[in-house]
Amino acid sequence: MSWVGWRLSLLFLTAATPAQAWSTQGHMATGLIAFELLAQRELAAIEAIDALMQNHPDRARFDSVLTGLNGSDRQRRLFELIARWPDDIRHTRYDHKHWHHELRVVVGWRVFGGVRLGKADYAFKRGLALLRNPKADPAQRAIALCWLFHVAGDMHQPLHAGHRMDAHFPLTDRAGTIGWVLRAPDAAPETLHHFWDSAADLPGNDWTAADRIAAIVRTRPPREQESTGDPLVAYRQWVRESEQLAASLVYRSPGFDESRHSATAPTLAPNYVTNARMVAEQRLGQAGARLADVLADLFAAQSQQSSSATAGN
Repeated sequence: MSWVGWRLSLLFLTAATPAQAWSTQGHMATGLIAFELLAQRELAAIEAIDALMQNHPDRARFDSVLTGLNGSDRQRRLFELIARWPDDIRHTRYDHKHWHHELRVVVGWRVFGGVRLGKADYAFKRGLALLRNPKADPAQRAIALCWLFHVAGDMHQPLHAGHRMDAHFPLTDRAGTIGWVLRAPDAAPETLHHFWDSAADLPGNDWTAADRIAAIVRTRPPREQESTGDPLVAYRQWVRESEQLAASLVYRSPGFDESRHSATAPTLAPNYVTNARMVAEQRLGQAGARLADVLADLFAAQSQQSSSATAGN
């Protein structure tokens, strides 16, 4: 490729924006899994999160769904709403379209591997800083909490961490948003990105489906407790895992192909579709469990500090 071609490719790479990660069901399942784990070991964190969300400037959106619910039922649904909020408010004043992803080229022209597209890392780091500071504006902390939930989920989706740039997609496949596939011979064409977003989806309304996805995750063997350490260091490891999955599983599995045109979309192999569902369920479970760890560290510690200060007075 000529020097001009490289420069044009780089320009397109930095301008491309992928679609949202995980479906509404997926994000809600992540929030639900986090809630269930906190309910088992850190009820103080749930109470602190509930109290903080009373300061959310978009609180009416939450209240419209939570009306009539009380106690743990209300808090359970609140966690699901928090996880999906950054998708619900797209194209509003609260939206940050580049906070949902942090992409690098993982297949093809790896010379561009150092170019990162998106600001998910910034969003996660900013959220941690605000939530660690009890003196920060409560409204801004509530917004940051929603983004922390959401980015933790987003960055477990492989196509929000890695994308393809090669002779077939010289200006990148935009993390699969301009690559077309069929999940079955009789299915309608869809983008590769949409396929992965919805890989764990189930029939029915989003609330029921999210419950069922979380239930599927619960049937799996308990995970080993991960070292909490620095949440930002942990987050960056989650992103590296997604990059590796994008490179090795999404783009290089047997039975995979994508087309630049919907009319010629190839059919994914049945094993590819099955494996995608299993990996999506696994990543949603990991996202929820890891989010619970971060929230426990952030809010249980603050709750203890508050209790100590009250006792001291």
